[in-house]
Amino acid sequence: MDPESRLRDAGLILPEPGRPAFDYEPYKLHNGIVYLAGQLAKEDGEIAAFGKVDRDIDEAEASRQMQICALQALNWMKHAAGGDLNRIDGILQLRCYVACTEGFDGISRIADHASGVFTTAFGDAGKHPRSVLGMMQLPRNAPVMIDLQAAIR
Repeated sequence: MDPESRLRDAGLILPEPGRPAFDYEPYKLHNGIVYLAGQLAKEDGEIAAFGKVDRDIDEAEASRQMQICALQALNWMKHAAGGDLNRIDGILQLRCYVACTEGFDGISRIADHASGVFTTAFGDAGKHPRSVLGMMQLPRNAPVMIDLQAAIR
């Protein structure tokens, strides 16, 4: 089964990729590795929630936003792979960022929602090393963001 079918079976649909709001490229492909810029949770091209987790939005909404970041990343990976997610050979590294209050201890639980998207799409090839960072603030006052590297065959 192909990655998009696996995602659909799990009730996940790829959104339209949101274009960068500033002067940078959403990804770079070099020697079979795609390097993704930071992916914010955009719905209909706009950031869907703002502020810090545990103050402005709750953990459940932040988890949903993290899942949207991962789906957004998949769209750019698909673009980098010539429109075919089957060409993704694996996720090499994932970094998850959570803007949160001091002392909030749920950043890894929130990051699991991004990781889950990649393992749903790619099975074992979607398993990856990961870093999770709690931040004071993220671009455009978004609560969550990811970036990653993936291998393309």
